[in-house]
Amino acid sequence: MMGSRKTYLIFGIVFTLLGAFYLFIALMARGTPAPQVYVTFALAVMSFCMSYLFPHLKMKDERSRLIREKGMFYAYFAMLGYFFIFMTLLMFNVIEISALTTVNILVALMIATVFITMVIVAKRN
Repeated sequence: MMGSRKTYLIFGIVFTLLGAFYLFIALMARGTPAPQVYVTFALAVMSFCMSYLFPHLKMKDERSRLIREKGMFYAYFAMLGYFFIFMTLLMFNVIEISALTTVNILVALMIATVFITMVIVAKRN
C-alpha cells in the first residue's frame, strides 16, 4: 500500500470538491447530475476511509487480514440487498433511470459499502 494518511485525506478532499462542483453545475443548469458524480463521491468516501484505515492495514498481519475479510463479507450481503432493491424498483417502474445511471449508482454503493464496513470492523476489533 502506497501513500500515507495525509495523502488519502488530500485525495478525499479533492474528490469531495470535484463532486460538489459537478453537483453545483447540475443545479445551475437545472438538470440531473451526471452519472459519474455518484462514483466521484464514492471515491471520496473511499479515500477518507483509507485515511482512517491506513495504520490498521499498513502492517500485513492477522488483524489487517481479518479487517479485509470481514469487511468484504459484510459488504457482500449489503450489495445483495442493493441489487434486490434496485431490481424491485426498476421492475415495478417505481423509478425510471437509465442503465448507465443505474450502473454508476451500484458501483458507487459497492465502493462506499466495502470501505465503510472495513472501517466499522476496524473500530469494533
